[in-house]
Amino acid sequence: DQTSTPRRRLSPELLVGLVLIVGGALAGFTLFERSSDKFTVVGAARNLPRGTILMRDDLVALDVGHVPGTAVIRASDASNALGRRLLADVPEGAPIAPYALAELSVLGADEALIPVALDPGFVPAGLASGDLVRAVISFPNSGTDAPLPEVLPATVEVFDVGMTGEFGDELRVTLRAPATMALDLARADRISLMKVQSDR
Repeated sequence: DQTSTPRRRLSPELLVGLVLIVGGALAGFTLFERSSDKFTVVGAARNLPRGTILMRDDLVALDVGHVPGTAVIRASDASNALGRRLLADVPEGAPIAPYALAELSVLGADEALIPVALDPGFVPAGLASGDLVRAVISFPNSGTDAPLPEVLPATVEVFDVGMTGEFGDELRVTLRAPATMALDLARADRISLMKVQSDR
């Protein structure tokens, strides 16, 4: 007679080990599933240069994987980004980080927004909203008796930069400056700007 091979019973310790292995695998699978969840966040609808004041058409909804909450703006909070200024360039399709935005402060009682038309050659390269500048006024059209060029004492903020002129070859820079500075700028034959780092 052939003797049948006795079946080995699994010990309780081995059963517990198998349960732990299977449970760990399921937990890992669940964690993987959760890590692959998508979140809808606020991104750039096009290349947005530093200094851009965000409007609705600057923003787009993006689906991204799991990222730290402080690194993105959830789509439900998109209104919090409107009207704020970018502190850095943001390429098209990239999420906008909340720490890359600055609030626009209210004008002081003695401040005004002063638009100035400038030749591009008299403006620092890459000038953008939020930069701090000093204005230099000169009088090249006033002959030999013209006053010397003068650096105005106030350090002022660039509020906006745009192109103007019949052929789009002139820069229009709006300065947030003391209201009295408008008189100095108005009397100049030529205005140039130099970027500075100091606080106002």
